[in-house]
Amino acid sequence: MSPNTDFQFYAVVIEVAGECVTAERALSEMSFDKIVADIAGGQLEDVKAVFEFNPAEGWSNDVTAEIMEAAFPEQDDEDFSDYSADRITADMAGIKTRVAA
Repeated sequence: MSPNTDFQFYAVVIEVAGECVTAERALSEMSFDKIVADIAGGQLEDVKAVFEFNPAEGWSNDVTAEIMEAAFPEQDDEDFSDYSADRITADMAGIKTRVAA
C-alpha cells in the first residue's frame, strides 16, 4: 500500500528525558486537527516544535505558534513567548538545509 504523499502532514518534536524526538504517529494521525487535539488534551507534552510538510510538493514550514495557539486559544500570544526560545533549529535537529535566493 502506497501512502498519499500529496497531503499536509504535521510532525511534532517533543522533549523526552532531555532528548528532542519526534512523536511516533500513524500517517492518519498527522493532521492539523489531530495534532491540536493531542496537544490540548495532554497526549503530547513538552512540545518543542511542530512542522507542517508536504512530501509530494517538497516544502515544509515551522507552524509551532499556529498549533499552540489553536491548542490553547484562551491564552494570549504573550504566553507563548517563553516557549519560542525553546524551539529547535535545523542544525540542532541534524537536518541539512538549503536556502533558495
